[in-house]
Amino acid sequence: MAPKVMEHSHWHGHIEINYLFNCSAEYLINGQNVSVPQGRMLIFWASFPHQMVSTEGDGELVNIYIPLQSFLTWKLPNEFVSNLLHGGVIVSNNLHDSDVEITKTWQKDIDKNISAILYQVISEIQARVKRLAIEEYSTFNPLENGEYKANRSLVSGLSHIQTMLRFIAEHYDEKISIADVAQSTGLHQNYAMKLFNRVMHISIKQYINQLRLQHAQALLIDTDKAVLNIALEAGFGSISRFYDIFQRSFSMSPLEFRRSLGY
Repeated sequence: MAPKVMEHSHWHGHIEINYLFNCSAEYLINGQNVSVPQGRMLIFWASFPHQMVSTEGDGELVNIYIPLQSFLTWKLPNEFVSNLLHGGVIVSNNLHDSDVEITKTWQKDIDKNISAILYQVISEIQARVKRLAIEEYSTFNPLENGEYKANRSLVSGLSHIQTMLRFIAEHYDEKISIADVAQSTGLHQNYAMKLFNRVMHISIKQYINQLRLQHAQALLIDTDKAVLNIALEAGFGSISRFYDIFQRSFSMSPLEFRRSLGY
């Protein structure tokens, strides 16, 4: 679609990717102006207020939104992830010749709304972000700029949030409690719960279950393991709990989900 100037800043909890094909744009992200030349790709954590304030050229903008909990399971370089979680805006130094066509393919595949194809698209987006993370890129960091207008309640707790997210990502498939997550930061459990909910807009318990569900989905797609084994491997304590959470989240059972993929 053609890029559109926004009248107001907005924010949401996703990692956001913008491709600028044959057009350039000026962004205002957490109080800092970020100029992005044409033929670039930028990525940032959209929990910080942001808006596109001007554009130039007749090209196209492609937006991709990645849930943070999914993004953190991609095992990207620590410096890359930390930069984003602390308000950094990462801009690719250039695009690849295949980027225009692959984003068009992603859009066509998403429109098909076929589960197996959707998971393939996610895998390809993950691979593209991994490539960005190991290539040369430019970084804009409004949190290190004395002129930024910070969301101070968000900024002050980011190091604790990052610690909790990392702990959960490393241990969600084990028997862990909210107390374990809070202990990883040295915070009181009640404060850790409130901080996590304020920043992530989801409870610690819900977040852990989301990671476990994503793990279970991957196993249902990529393996022929029994549902009981999948439930235990993904971190669910019992098969009944796994079925209950899966059914409420996807309006189908794990077996129905597997059958819907044609397996």
